[in-house]
Parts: sequence; C-alpha cells; structure tokens
Amino acid sequence: MFNIGDRIVYGSEGVFCVSEYTSSPLDKTDERVFYVLRPIYLSENNLIVTPSEGGVTVMRPVMSREEAFALIERIPEIGEVTVENERGRKDAYRTVLSRCRGEDFVSIIKTVRRRRRDFLAQKRRMSETDTDFEDRAKKCLVSELAVALDLSREEAEVILSGKIIAE
Repeated sequence: MFNIGDRIVYGSEGVFCVSEYTSSPLDKTDERVFYVLRPIYLSENNLIVTPSEGGVTVMRPVMSREEAFALIERIPEIGEVTVENERGRKDAYRTVLSRCRGEDFVSIIKTVRRRRRDFLAQKRRMSETDTDFEDRAKKCLVSELAVALDLSREEAEVILSGKIIAE
C-alpha cells in the first residue's frame, strides 16, 4: 500500500501523488480502501480514485534517481518492439505500454523513431497508431524522469532525446 504523499506511476496515464485514502465513491458497501491520486503534470481535473488493491491498472513507485540514471545509460541496449505482422502492431504496442516500465516506454519510442526514418526515406506517411503510442510512451517516460531527477519535463525531454538521438 502506498502512503499519502508517495509519487507513483499510474499505468500509462503518467505520474500522480497519493493525496488521500477514501471509501468507494460509487458503492458504499464496498469495504476496500481507495487512493485519491492527484496528477503531477496534468490538470487537477484528471483526479483519479482507484482501489488500493485489486485494481486493473499497474501502479508502482516512481523510479529512484539512481534507477533513472541507470535507465538513461541503458537506452542504447534497449531493443525495439517486435511485431509479427502489421495487423498486430497496435496490440503489440498496447501490451508493451501496459507493462508500465521505463524500458518498455523506451522500446516504443525507439521503434517509432526508426519507423519514421524508414517511412520518410520511402516518402510514405506513418500511421497514427505509431505516433499515438509514441506520444503516450514519451509522456509517461519524460514525466517519470522529471520527477525522479527533480527536473522540469522540458529538461527531462532534452536528456531523453539526446540519448536516443546519440545512438
């Protein structure tokens, strides 16, 4: 169970702060404890109330400063998302994104970046699936790195972009 004030990653929604515990807002007979999660970088309107146990979304603590630096250093070694066929690309991205791990966010970003280069070379337009999943992965990773390293999101994005471009 997380404590009030803990910063957590909530699925692929981004970084949130546990602001309080509450009972179910919908079912007064539900005896589970619920978290009230306030977004770190999103509008306060994006408040989330979710069960502390047994929820369907992955919740985990924000990576530590050391873990963030280690992830940044491992970026060149992290592989791309493997897709059996183009029809399964969306499902493959969705599966990878749902694991809610920094390495997985990097793999999606790297995959889309390579595909973008390939499509540009062929003078073709890339699918919205690629760009949508890249945006979601980048949003999650940049937000988490910013919190872990005590940086602005802009600074974290510069570090991430520099590391991915450098390879």
